[in-house]
Amino acid sequence: MASTGVKLGHGSKVRIGRGATPTWTQLSGLKDFSHPDQTPPDEDVTGHDSPGNTEENIPGLFPAADFTLTKDYVPEDAEDVLLTDLYRARGELILVEITPKGAATPRIWQGYVKKWVGSMPVKGPMQGELTIRVMAEVVA
Repeated sequence: MASTGVKLGHGSKVRIGRGATPTWTQLSGLKDFSHPDQTPPDEDVTGHDSPGNTEENIPGLFPAADFTLTKDYVPEDAEDVLLTDLYRARGELILVEITPKGAATPRIWQGYVKKWVGSMPVKGPMQGELTIRVMAEVVA
């Protein structure tokens, strides 16, 4: 382990929760991914009386964001069936849980499956691209 405590991301997990009392499915064959980027925009609140002849800003609302990842695509396996069903449901709200390697507490967002597309290259493994439109982070 590095002196800073940093670790490889290998072993990080993503789960999908579906239903009022969620049934959780851990996604397998994940490639690199990052937490959703919900950086709020700056809102200009500059007025004629802004001090020091300087613009003023306040942070805006957290935006909805696309959380995209690549994973192994196995046609008609349980994960493909789930993701296809959620894609076809056109907006069914689900939970997305991300647990980085070594984290004791996962982070969870509410969102919906926006895209699930498999690719079938001549050479190389079949991969699927999953995009979930995340909204509010669920905070206990």
